[in-house]
Amino acid sequence: MEDKRIDNNRILSELANIVGSEWVSNEPEIVYAYSRDVNMYPENLSSVLRPPHYVVLPSTSEEVQKIVAVARTHKLPIIVQTTGLNIAGVCVPSRGGILMDMKRMDKVIEIDEVNCTATIQPYVTIARLSCELQKRKMFLPVPGNPSTASVISNILVGLGLKVTNRVGRQEQGIVGFKMILPDGSIFKIGSGADPFIPKDFWPHGPGPDLQLFPVHAIGTTGIVTEMTIKCWLRGEKYKELWVSYEDIDNAAKAYAELAKMEICKGINLYGGNKYTSYATDTREAMERMVRANPEFQLVLSMEGTKRRLEYEEKVVRRIAEKTGGIIITDKFNPYESFVESHAGMSGSFYSDYSMKYWGSRGANWVAAGFPSPDKVAEMYKVYCQAIMDDPEYSDSDFGNGEYWRSIIAYPYEGGHYYFNEHGIDSHPGDPKWQRVVKRIGAALPRYGAQRGLLIMGFNRAPREGLPRVTGPYYDLAKKINNKLDPEGIMQPGFVFP
Repeated sequence: MEDKRIDNNRILSELANIVGSEWVSNEPEIVYAYSRDVNMYPENLSSVLRPPHYVVLPSTSEEVQKIVAVARTHKLPIIVQTTGLNIAGVCVPSRGGILMDMKRMDKVIEIDEVNCTATIQPYVTIARLSCELQKRKMFLPVPGNPSTASVISNILVGLGLKVTNRVGRQEQGIVGFKMILPDGSIFKIGSGADPFIPKDFWPHGPGPDLQLFPVHAIGTTGIVTEMTIKCWLRGEKYKELWVSYEDIDNAAKAYAELAKMEICKGINLYGGNKYTSYATDTREAMERMVRANPEFQLVLSMEGTKRRLEYEEKVVRRIAEKTGGIIITDKFNPYESFVESHAGMSGSFYSDYSMKYWGSRGANWVAAGFPSPDKVAEMYKVYCQAIMDDPEYSDSDFGNGEYWRSIIAYPYEGGHYYFNEHGIDSHPGDPKWQRVVKRIGAALPRYGAQRGLLIMGFNRAPREGLPRVTGPYYDLAKKINNKLDPEGIMQPGFVFP
């Protein structure tokens, strides 16, 4: 026992020599604060108290390198945390180790207005970078996250965007990065890999393209300490239209046509309780709103020159008429309140209300999937079937399954494929709802597979996912990981068992 204490003191001293004694701790009160995240699902590792052995706050890439060297020497796991807005346990230690809190690395290094890029450190938030960009009539495409989320962490997760159809997936905005590999070396891509080129402007090569090397890796391939990303100019004019439908087939048909034509900057298909649950606080109020509102909405954000907006609006109205849609923003002025909130989302400057994704009714998103354009409606029907087959559906004391159904769909790259999210109205802290969500989440992949659809569980710890990918893909990914990190210190257990 004495030797263990001496070793702990030695490691603490080594970390203090790197960052200063005020920026490292193994005090129980400190490490306890990093022992879980906000997720409330009992089966999720993020709901179990798992403190790190040490918490350290580096301020430079060089300090990160040295901390990685200490971890390798002592074979200690490394977990990286930015702003801490996690719901799936990705920053909760599975085996103790060193938790690297990046909050001191919060610099906006450069905003290049000529080349429309921003170079930032990991703790720069969506709100902060968006503020700086809006001063320059630019914006940052981000998904539905709180404004205090880290830009870099968001990109490395690679989620759908409100403007994905026109500007591409979030991770496609990576122009360059500085990354500390598990062996402590610095890795760069594209033009950044050439020491004689002073600026990141080209993300590909040389040789095999590793632009997306850290994306979806949950920190297992290394630690990104700087990133240069694409930014986008704001248009001269802005307008939103909501097209309402009572059936998913016509809504999906109009949606696909608009996506293929690349009409509208932001284009999303919302269904049922998705938008009503954000505007209400009780089940009764939400059910009244669901009954009063159309079941499906195309939420369309137009931005550009006056001429472009006039053309896009003309096309939207023509397609709406052809598919039986109603421009509800023409009919009902109170929808402007929804429009204003969604305008913020489309402009990628999220207000605090978006925290309701994680802490309110409507927060249980049980599954997500990637359908082809002709399968958007079918995926929704598969989801509805799973709900109707659930034993709680007809329990009037528990809830009405009619109001559990929801959909958000984002088109990718000219509508070539889509990212769908499906959720139910509930509160994540309700144990009964937790059981329902888990049950439906487990059923959906089976329902989808019967119809050739890829559907993933959503509210699960990441470590449950990748091993289910069969064949050479998983084997090769595992080999690459073992080569990069033979000691298995980088986020162990989060992607690979």
